Amino acid sequence: MDTLERVPIATPFSVGRVNCYLFTEEGLTVVDPGPATNESYEELRTALARIDSRIADVDRVLITHPHMDHFGLAGRIVEESGARVFAHEDAAAQLSDPIGYFETEQRFFEPFLLSMGMPADTVDTVLELPEPYTNYQDPVTVTDELAEGNVVDIGVDLECISTPGHAPGSICYNAVAEDAMLTGDHVLPEITPNPLLTLVPGTDDERTRSLPTYLESLRTVLAMDVSVGYGGHGDPMPDLQVPIRETISHHQDRKERIAGLVADDEPATAYELMKTMFPDLPATEMFPGMSEVIGHLDLLEDEDRVAIEESDGVKRYVLETTDDVPRSDE
Repeated sequence: MDTLERVPIATPFSVGRVNCYLFTEEGLTVVDPGPATNESYEELRTALARIDSRIADVDRVLITHPHMDHFGLAGRIVEESGARVFAHEDAAAQLSDPIGYFETEQRFFEPFLLSMGMPADTVDTVLELPEPYTNYQDPVTVTDELAEGNVVDIGVDLECISTPGHAPGSICYNAVAEDAMLTGDHVLPEITPNPLLTLVPGTDDERTRSLPTYLESLRTVLAMDVSVGYGGHGDPMPDLQVPIRETISHHQDRKERIAGLVADDEPATAYELMKTMFPDLPATEMFPGMSEVIGHLDLLEDEDRVAIEESDGVKRYVLETTDDVPRSDE
């Protein structure tokens, strides 16, 4: 898109830089400004200076999803500019109180992870590890809540495509006239996004079935047959269909590998399966690892290929005996 400028912004996370996008028609629009760090602020300020603009000139902030490496700086921008903030309606509550949301998730996932077979001391460590990173996000009020099919006019008409899975409230912004799409972290080049377990929007006692939801969202975008993708990290994707198909294929292969680890005579917990799948996984990566394994177990459960047995509050997975179960993932 000729009206778009990509600005890779530094983050303190292992994923590296996040792509911030600038549009200068119909005012100044910033998409995913980055985390709430002074380094990110200065990099954005410098990028705006190159186009003779300032933070105070920002008219709109568009957010693709409520992860702090994407939205964390938005609150500071709004303080200086009074910009309107656009995000999916399912992300609004988390964006307005990210710390409260994190604490609610901690309360929910403590008993949940115990029920998945994770030892209590490991649960404590896994849930406490992200706490220092919560400083990289400021609360921000969403002034314009978006839903599937809404169109945002920023000089280019951006159609909102709801793509939950990697995160609740994930949006892809489809520039129909340009045959291009801002994909956030829904589709990335050379990275398979992790559909993290989280709370169902509007609840404090129900977890998402993130991977089945994510694959459904991928197929939605695949069916749209958009040519070019601009992701939240990495270079533009000149053929958006390719990474989508590769990601679907990756999860199909991973699902079958996990199915091969589930025995028909010795039920196993999700934690045991994760340790077998990823034997050297550090504690910092255990929640994504559990999200990965549980997501594929959700897929296998949907296909009636695994059953769940529960005793003493702990759930274990065992192969289902149903004949002629499906094994394809179109």
